[in-house]
Amino acid sequence: MHRDDHFEEREIWVNHFDEKHAQKFRNHVLRIAERGEEIVIPIYIDSYGGNVDSLAKMIETMDNVPNRFITICQGKAMSCGAVLLSHGDIRYCGKYSRVMIHHVHCGSWGDTYSLQAISDETSRMNEVFSKLLAENCGKTYEELQTLIKDTTSGKEIWMDANDAYEFGIVDHVGTPLITPVIQFALNTSPDKERLSDEDKGVKRKKKTEPKKTKSEPKKTKSVRKKRSV
Repeated sequence: MHRDDHFEEREIWVNHFDEKHAQKFRNHVLRIAERGEEIVIPIYIDSYGGNVDSLAKMIETMDNVPNRFITICQGKAMSCGAVLLSHGDIRYCGKYSRVMIHHVHCGSWGDTYSLQAISDETSRMNEVFSKLLAENCGKTYEELQTLIKDTTSGKEIWMDANDAYEFGIVDHVGTPLITPVIQFALNTSPDKERLSDEDKGVKRKKKTEPKKTKSEPKKTKSVRKKRSV
């Protein structure tokens, strides 16, 4: 499918999170990866979200190949789309695009025991993907849960491009000129480890916090972990 003189043939667009599109995503990534680990793969996201199991398949596919990924939100990256956006090695959000994160949702029916089992599994999956999102954003799971709880609805956080940058979901506001970004991704720490903000030249604003009283415990500084395969 890929030809070196047709860059668009190795672009991947994600609009839906279901079994069909997750398999298509995996097949597309593997075809590109077979051409060599030096190929940087751009993923464009314009999605309202969808099935969390399909998100899991896409994340696992990204982690299972040595190639770097550039994730770009153009339009919207909501729910599963926001998590996928956060998982890129270098991440962008279009100037007029938006991002939304929330807890995992589910709907079901059955007897009391079945409903309890489904509720427990939904809580487990929510913790798994919330921890992944928090890690990708340089936050702790507890910090992320508090930020969601403190919103007006207590259920979701809506962000424009600048908010997504400050939150840590993306590294840059605006859509990139892909060729220079690919070259940068190749030149900067060419192994699979996640690039740090310093590597990418990202300088986020430091939030001012109220002065602590002597009775307040000292907070530990969150560190963005690196990813490896």
